[in-house]
Parts: sequence; structure tokens; C-alpha cells
Amino acid sequence: MSILRLTFILVFLISIIFVSIPIQFFCNVIGFKVKKLYPLLFYRMIKIITGININFDSTKLNKKNAGVLYIANHVSWFDIICLGTLLNARFIAKKEVSKMGIFGFLAKLSNTFFIDNENKNKIIEYNHLIQKKLQEGENFIIFPEGTTSDGNGILDFKSSMLECAFDDNNKINIQPISICYSKLNNIPMGIYLRRNIAWVGDTSMVAAMANFLRSGRITVDIIFHEIMSINNFENRKDLAVYCEKKILKGINQKIKVN
Repeated sequence: MSILRLTFILVFLISIIFVSIPIQFFCNVIGFKVKKLYPLLFYRMIKIITGININFDSTKLNKKNAGVLYIANHVSWFDIICLGTLLNARFIAKKEVSKMGIFGFLAKLSNTFFIDNENKNKIIEYNHLIQKKLQEGENFIIFPEGTTSDGNGILDFKSSMLECAFDDNNKINIQPISICYSKLNNIPMGIYLRRNIAWVGDTSMVAAMANFLRSGRITVDIIFHEIMSINNFENRKDLAVYCEKKILKGINQKIKVN
């Protein structure tokens, strides 16, 4: 059954991708406002095809706010589908993602902001660029761990890219987000199953995606914590520590309940 499920999903995914490429390219040519709309529809179509269930509190999702830096933990490539379905925001990703074949191409089309986080000389430049766009009303999503965890906890947050949230006027808002893969086929996951569907170690992206898709119907809990002004924090390290604790607490609460 898992092979049939995987085959069915892959056929539909490939079809959606090939249809989406010219549409998104056309939207990018038309202009900024239009090109932001299709990625939302694309992610929602992928969500439906893959059968992911997303649980979230819609009252915590403040759609009126602009210039928000969303800070989330990172477990799987499907984090992008889940957050992309709910948020009108650009992802911040390592430049290596842009070279991941069709996935990198799609990331470029969906206006992902790529950074070279190994080049410390460019970190200041990236921060200034993102800060300017946040001030202009764009929203961004960042995974401060810099890699994926096994879904049962989080890794230490890297604070260097959070500097972009600190502007002179304190106009930028931040919102921590906890991502917890909680159920498989509507049955609570344990430590092993949650680790099995995560993208960790030396597993390739394709292998991780295939493993995720053939596992069954997965439920993801997305916890939107309180949105806050950046003036609540002294510096980026203070912000990183706060978000790390808040996000981990959200994950632990969901795991405990399940």
C-alpha cells in the first residue's frame, strides 16, 4: 500500500510542478504583488495531494501584520509546505538549497531569499537587505538551527541571522513558531516514528521525502506563539534564547499531550 500511495502522490506532484513552473514564472514577470500569491496556492495544492493535516490556532495567526520575522524550528522539508500554506512570507534558506535540482529551481521561483551563512563577511550585508525588506512590509520565515533536528527537540539557535530584526525604530515584529509532527494515521507518534519521518543525518532530500510520503497520513501541529515587538529584546542573543525556549516548550507540550 505504501508503494501505491507513493506512486499516486508522485504522479500528482510532478504534474502540479510542471504546471506551476510557467505560471510562477509569468507571475514573477508581472510584478511583486502578483508573484507572492501563487506560492500560497502552490503550497496548498501540495498539502492536499500529500494528505498532511495541519492543526493550528487561527486566532494566533495575525494576518494583518506586515514586517514580521517568523522564527521556527526545522524538522523536515515539509515544514516549508506547512508554513507556506499558512503564511504570506518569504523563506530564508542556505545557498546550497538553490542547487538542489528541481527543488532549488522551485525555491527560486517562489522567491526564497538565499544566504551564504558560511561567509561571515556577507552576514552584515544579508541582515541589512532583509531588515530593509521587513521595514517595507515583507514577511520572512527563518530556521535559526541552520539544519534539521529529529523532531523530538531542537538544536541550538544561531543568532547571527536574527540581527536583521533589530532596526533603529523598533518597527519589526517577531513571532516564534513551534512545529511538531504529532500523529501518523491519526495515532500519536513516539520518539522513533517522529525521528523516522524527519530529514536528518546523511539522508538525501529525495529519500527523506519518499520516506515521509509513504509513511501514511501525517498530522502536524503548528503553534503560533505571541507576536512581539523587537523592542522587548536587548540583542540578537537575547532573542535567540527566548525563541529557543518558547519553541521547545511548545513542542514538549504537544508531545506530552499526545
